[in-house]
Amino acid sequence: MHTWLDLGKTAKEFQGGVVTMGNFDGLHFGHQALLRKARDCGGPVVLVTFDPHPLQILAPHKPHTRIFPRRDLMERLPLFGVDLLMILPFTAELARLNAEDFLRKYVREPFAPKHLVAGHDFAFGKDREGSLDFLRAWCPRNDCELHVIAPREEDGEIYSSRLIRELLQKGEVEKAAQKLGRNFYLRGEVGSGAGRGTGIGIPTMNFKPVKEVVPAHGVYATRTHFDRQTFNSITNIGINPTFGGVEGVKIETHVLDRTVEARGKTAEVEFVKRLRPEMKFASIEDLKKQIKNDILKANEALDDA
Repeated sequence: MHTWLDLGKTAKEFQGGVVTMGNFDGLHFGHQALLRKARDCGGPVVLVTFDPHPLQILAPHKPHTRIFPRRDLMERLPLFGVDLLMILPFTAELARLNAEDFLRKYVREPFAPKHLVAGHDFAFGKDREGSLDFLRAWCPRNDCELHVIAPREEDGEIYSSRLIRELLQKGEVEKAAQKLGRNFYLRGEVGSGAGRGTGIGIPTMNFKPVKEVVPAHGVYATRTHFDRQTFNSITNIGINPTFGGVEGVKIETHVLDRTVEARGKTAEVEFVKRLRPEMKFASIEDLKKQIKNDILKANEALDDA
């Protein structure tokens, strides 16, 4: 797969195929259905997306976090047959571009697609004027066929990045995985902590703050990946209330049954199951007893997963 950070110098090898546009945050099952349709249309598949996320420019007063880092999209799109990923820098100037001009500059002139594939709620351009109705009129004028993908639903809920983000923020990592088609993970650099875990015989990997969505405070059965190895682990997200909770939110992972050294390395923590919410304990001994119980439950959950 090729990746462009704006319009490339030439687009001939990607012309006459399929274009789809959107944020594709998480690449959940709804996104995957769209990409399968794009691949089935024939010809090169071009995916146009934006960085940063448009909401960070259009509504900076509303904090927005991605499900996965942009790199995840670059790593996974080849699995779905995408030939070119074009990441457009989303700026205030781009936001002011109307739908007609956007399609001319970033779709028709560079790629001359025979097919456009869009989700059921897709809209783009200034004031979201590039609706499906707009595309239904635009496509025939430009020798292009529009394919609209119906929403994927389960128990009355439409699969969406918003829904998955909400599930994670409630700690419902198993439900989020069912809609993502894989477990949620956090990727980040391992830093140094206060050393409390080591002091009570349960050393932890302490992650530096990440920019993606973080699951609700609590204890989780996890798998940790680094140095091309995978380790069963248990992860706590929270403020360490037993120790005063004055240092802010921390992500701390304890690798089970072995000692590892990962400081300064990039690691990935895959969330399998939430074991319990964060709790404050009356003493360090009570905390240690609970952690031992958590480890037993984590081993059971990981054995069953």
